[in-house]
Amino acid sequence: MFLKYHLPTFLWALFIMVICAIPGERIPKLTFLEWLKPDKIVHILVFALLTILILRSFIDAEALNSAQKYRVTFAICLSIAYGALVEFLQYSVFINRSGDIRDALANTIGALVGWWIYKRYLLAKKLQR
Repeated sequence: MFLKYHLPTFLWALFIMVICAIPGERIPKLTFLEWLKPDKIVHILVFALLTILILRSFIDAEALNSAQKYRVTFAICLSIAYGALVEFLQYSVFINRSGDIRDALANTIGALVGWWIYKRYLLAKKLQR
């Protein structure tokens, strides 16, 4: 039962860490989209999905029963902390990567967007059943 709810979250978090650890020179350049700054959009989408998966695993699995009213706050904080950790590791550990406060901000926005999507669409759909 644990894997049913938590495995997608763990796999997505692992995917984020692996992608963020790839040396910068190995990441393809998107020169035709340079003006859109697609990396910030990618950060937002990646961390929105991470937050949705964390919320799903906590709420659907009824995890953290003793602190039910804090599940959403904990999920959002966990996603934001993971985003900050990724940026710190890019700054200090990963080769040819650079942590960026703007990326950390995009990660935070993504976490909040993920919470909003979960609340607005997924949780509302669940409550209609």
